[in-house]
Amino acid sequence: MAPGLKVGDLVKAKAVNVLGNRRAGDVFGPWAAKSELHGSVIECVAVGRMRKLKVEWNECDDISILSARSLELDDLCTSVEAVEESTDSESSIDEEAGDSMDYSEGRQCDLEEPGVSQLRPHGTEWLVEMEGIQIDYYDGAKRNLDFIWTFDNPVEQRSPLEYFCAMFPMVEAAFWIEKTNARLAEMKRKPLSKCEYFRFWGLILAFSISSEKNRRNYWMEELDGESGRIFLPPAFGTRFGMGIRRFEDILRCLSFGDEDCNDPWSPIRPFMDALNNRRQQVINPSHMIVEDELMSSWISRKQDRTADGIPHRTKIIRKPKGVGTEIKCVADGLVVCIEICEGKEAESKKKWSHLPAGTAQTLRLSEPWHGTGRIIVADSAFSSVTTAIELKKCGLLFTGVVKTASREFPKEYLNDACTYRHEGDHICLTTIIDNCNLIALGWKDKTIKSFVSTCGTTQPGEPHKKHRYSKEGDIITTEIPRPQLVSQYFSASSKIDVHNHLRQGLLNIEDAWGTQTWWHRLAATFVGITVIDAMLAYNYERRVDAKSVEDFANDLALSLIFNKFDGYELVSRRRLSDEPIAAEPPIPAVPFEAHPLKSLLTLPKYKKNIGSKKGARRFVQPRGNDTMLTTSV
Repeated sequence: MAPGLKVGDLVKAKAVNVLGNRRAGDVFGPWAAKSELHGSVIECVAVGRMRKLKVEWNECDDISILSARSLELDDLCTSVEAVEESTDSESSIDEEAGDSMDYSEGRQCDLEEPGVSQLRPHGTEWLVEMEGIQIDYYDGAKRNLDFIWTFDNPVEQRSPLEYFCAMFPMVEAAFWIEKTNARLAEMKRKPLSKCEYFRFWGLILAFSISSEKNRRNYWMEELDGESGRIFLPPAFGTRFGMGIRRFEDILRCLSFGDEDCNDPWSPIRPFMDALNNRRQQVINPSHMIVEDELMSSWISRKQDRTADGIPHRTKIIRKPKGVGTEIKCVADGLVVCIEICEGKEAESKKKWSHLPAGTAQTLRLSEPWHGTGRIIVADSAFSSVTTAIELKKCGLLFTGVVKTASREFPKEYLNDACTYRHEGDHICLTTIIDNCNLIALGWKDKTIKSFVSTCGTTQPGEPHKKHRYSKEGDIITTEIPRPQLVSQYFSASSKIDVHNHLRQGLLNIEDAWGTQTWWHRLAATFVGITVIDAMLAYNYERRVDAKSVEDFANDLALSLIFNKFDGYELVSRRRLSDEPIAAEPPIPAVPFEAHPLKSLLTLPKYKKNIGSKKGARRFVQPRGNDTMLTTSV
């Protein structure tokens, strides 16, 4: 607002305030939000008690009536009279300290494209592509997910156990059995065989199918009808050949490697490394790999800073189970590589630590596929201009959403809501940094989303379908147009979220296997990842008879419990015949006083315990005319 405006003053105002959003967009295009109109006041108009000004605009030859609050005094010149006075003599121009001298130069700056400063973030110049991107920088063939199996039998004959063994590090499992046997020997327990080892994992998996809250309830035997239970007890010991004491001994001695005082994650690191190596041997991902994070929930009763506490714990509020160990991973439906977030100090010692954290993690997780020309899709935790450039140097393409890591990225320009007229509109910018062609794209849905990419086009892609209910209860489907780059991103970005839902929401081994040992919780997470990957591979190759998580886990648990890895088959300890057992002869009734009662005071052991700390609890029980001293054991 400029106070004291009068006729003849030069003023300016935002184009959207004078012309409206629609007309300003037609006149100025994508720069409508930053454009300004310049004009002069030709008349003062009184509307009621309000004072308004009639302004004639230079750019559109329109005359409009606006309030003084919508106008600003043009900083080029205070009035037309000042301009005329400044041209009287050159000496007066010099004496005015160059105010009028800067008139033409300042006018030229205002006539530049609006938002020009936002198109040069941190000195990087971005160009607006009015025609969009029509040629995709990804010139490779689109490949599908593939597996490298050692199976000899047809797909129809493969069992869930075979898919689990293909995903589980079976070679390293022999070493883990030796480490577990060494700890069992220290406790003077019998050694563990391969068959019994995987039977143990079968019982762990069976926990996730049942609903018992107490682990020992799984070993309860059959009781009579007065036990108060509607369902029969699981009776794991009788049915599956492993008692509760043996199970707890194995659980207590479970080991995956030697502890290293220099590596706080040494109890679980061998499992993680073996899992990554096995994935690279078996899974050949498609041309598009997704990067995201998953959580291994951990809320311990012990303090985390104690000697046996978890080395590092992360809290993410937006996660359903957001307290625990954060694990970065890449996946193509199936998890193909994982990395534990070990803390700031440990991360600084890893490879590519001189780069930003999100960029370094992306390079480490995608290292097995460097030079293959695949596309990495990531969320805002990893996305930045630096990530896109460094991946391009390693022979990979990138597409991601930018939120906070916006250095050298035109975030303010893309997030200007006035630039987008309707849902589905987009703006495309390009630049070249270190011989890397970068694309910055803004797309408006319910909110504005900004993307940085080294591939993709702005040609029409698959629209976003919104399903809403009308007042009558009918489903109304609205299609929001989106470019091919955006539809390509959203077609793959949710793969790890779906995997997390299957592992944590449906299988949920972490909650079924209650523990106070932090690396046992991570082991449960890794086994859960293996089971879900085996199920996804099973359903991918056998789409006709695909199994649910519960059915697959049930079949796999039974196969692990009754496995034949040592060459013999477990026979459950149940009756071979359904014939009823012959009733035992009834016990003859015994009268109450089978022998004459004696006083406890006559027993030597009782006299001895009276004077000791252990003592003997006495109570007086009247019986007829006699008083007897009795003890309860």
